[in-house]
Amino acid sequence: MSEPSSFVEQTKVHLHKALETDDPVEKDFHLRNALQLCACDGVTDQSD
Repeated sequence: MSEPSSFVEQTKVHLHKALETDDPVEKDFHLRNALQLCACDGVTDQSD
């Protein structure tokens, strides 16, 4: 079994930070980054 990609780890960090903050602007920032990382990870999976 391969270890999780750095995209997965970065996504987890952003999601945890989004849950921890009450600031809607910061929450939006972290959620957008998590979604972008998921999209990038999907692109790398398709290229294999």
